Amino acid sequence: MKFILKLALKSIRYRKATLLLSILSISLSVILLLGVERIRSGIHDSFTSTISGTDLVVGARTGNISLLLSTVFHIGYTNQNVSWESYEAISSSPEVSWGIPLSLGDSHRGFPVLGTTADFFTHYKYGHNLAVQPKTGNTNIGEMNCVLGSKVAKELGYEVGDNVVVTHGMGKEEFMKHDDEQFVVTGILSSTGTPVDQTVFVSLFAMDAIHSHFYGQETEEHDVFEDVLNSHEGHQHEKEPNSITGFFMGLKNPADILAVQRKINNYKSEPLTAIMPVVTLTELWNIVRPVEKMLIVISVLVLIVALGGILATLITSLNDRRREMAILRSTGAKPKHIFGLILIETIAVILSGILTGIIILQAVAILSKNLVAEKLGLMIPMEWFTINELLLLFSIILLGTLVGILPAYQSYKKSMSDGLTVKK
Repeated sequence: MKFILKLALKSIRYRKATLLLSILSISLSVILLLGVERIRSGIHDSFTSTISGTDLVVGARTGNISLLLSTVFHIGYTNQNVSWESYEAISSSPEVSWGIPLSLGDSHRGFPVLGTTADFFTHYKYGHNLAVQPKTGNTNIGEMNCVLGSKVAKELGYEVGDNVVVTHGMGKEEFMKHDDEQFVVTGILSSTGTPVDQTVFVSLFAMDAIHSHFYGQETEEHDVFEDVLNSHEGHQHEKEPNSITGFFMGLKNPADILAVQRKINNYKSEPLTAIMPVVTLTELWNIVRPVEKMLIVISVLVLIVALGGILATLITSLNDRRREMAILRSTGAKPKHIFGLILIETIAVILSGILTGIIILQAVAILSKNLVAEKLGLMIPMEWFTINELLLLFSIILLGTLVGILPAYQSYKKSMSDGLTVKK
């Protein structure tokens, strides 16, 4: 066995130029295959952990995915709002630990504006229970202040202290601006890879106040908008809004989720829908799963092409090596040694390609981690190997071994028939 290994190493060194191309082909296939798997896993994890630590999302009666898209992803509209009385009644239930009211419907230069309370920055979590953190400034949305997601600030060039004008309605068209009431940027959030990055956060009560002021719904001289400006130690004295888009809820005991969900879905005062975000996110992901499968199929096809290239190279080189095999036979090598030599060379090329691909992939992942997170909001997992990746690597080794068996068997047969004389 040692004789065959030494012979294989010498043969590899002698034909290193040709084999380096094969190693490069395999390494590129490994980079693509594992890279796609890692990106797929990162996208899946980022998507399914867009919101974590929230037990229920509540809104007006609608479909589960529709409610999730409107409240979490800020896509689309809800048919109806939730009354403030229902929010207070449900959020004050003994099973509920906290509630975050949400009000959507306004935008700023194409980015959604979310009216909420300071509790959002305390209780909203994403990823593996990560809290939203300010990159610069703070998360004070009291009075006429606002906090910007990282993408909003970057694309629009905002800094702390700048003024923001809110537009009524969602989208890039700015038909009805609230020019008289401008918000001041008090903070810019760190990148999260979630819809938070594309959101402008304002006070729920300030949003309701500017709408009341804009539409002239307040008849008193000292109207709601003026009340917004009168705050004391961060406690606002505004009139409560009539309705909200929905709200997030956290329960004291997670075991009560199903009971509370059933209670809200059967709420008699108004028709409501309560969803578990983790479950609904999985349902939504299943809709886009075909795209994920296509990425995997493309990677596998690239790997097959690379292995086919190695097979073609080995078979082509067999005729050139028949004299070499005859010489080996004359020195006492048996046909099984010839078989083992070719097979070991093939496996060595496969393993070298895999190792090279892993090293390059890890280096690129480490160097580009922060850039990818900042530009794409995507957190690529940095674990060395996941179960899926190990299965992929094992499959490559297995397929590579199978690819090497055919030329090894042909060398075995030809060495037996040729003997010491190479036949034309």
